[in-house]
Amino acid sequence: MFHERGYDAGSLDDVATVLGLRKASLYHYVRSKAQLLYLIFDRAITLSLQRLDQLSEISDPRVRVAALIEHQVRIMAEEPSLFSVFFDQRPRLDGSFDVAIRQKERAYVRRIAEIVDAAVAEGGLPDVDARHAAHALLGMTSWVYKWFDPGRDDIDDVARTMVRLVLGAQVDFGSGPPVGPDDADSGKSCGWPVQVADSTSIR
Repeated sequence: MFHERGYDAGSLDDVATVLGLRKASLYHYVRSKAQLLYLIFDRAITLSLQRLDQLSEISDPRVRVAALIEHQVRIMAEEPSLFSVFFDQRPRLDGSFDVAIRQKERAYVRRIAEIVDAAVAEGGLPDVDARHAAHALLGMTSWVYKWFDPGRDDIDDVARTMVRLVLGAQVDFGSGPPVGPDDADSGKSCGWPVQVADSTSIR
């Protein structure tokens, strides 16, 4: 609803109607529209962190970077409504809720910077500032929610293009089924194994 109408135009009455609930029943789950927006934001960042946890299973730092890019592309392409609210409605998030989300966002950026740092140390990426690179990767991949068209675009093809821009390598994301949001903590992989065809150092 917030995706379709925006936060200001939507109401808890509208949410209750869409869910087939009475407003009083909805208040059993959420205290206010502001809290509901926070729960949407928390769902988006928590889902992203859960998927990022799976990357620690990959030992090759360069392959981990490729899997990170695929993870970002896939989650944005699969959940455009969720991330549209996350990015477009950010100014509407109340102060205390904003603090909690920013803490998780900083943790997310740190985790990505650590992946970049490991790839730099192994010669898989040029000697760059890891924090700057983390934000650059996020900027490139996060915009997917705006323009990805499932009728025209293929998630793997988009991810391959971005990996090639960053690593200068062809990749194979495997043939496993994409992981849905409800499988984020089930131990399934996001289309892995990832194979990087050219493992030449590019430092």
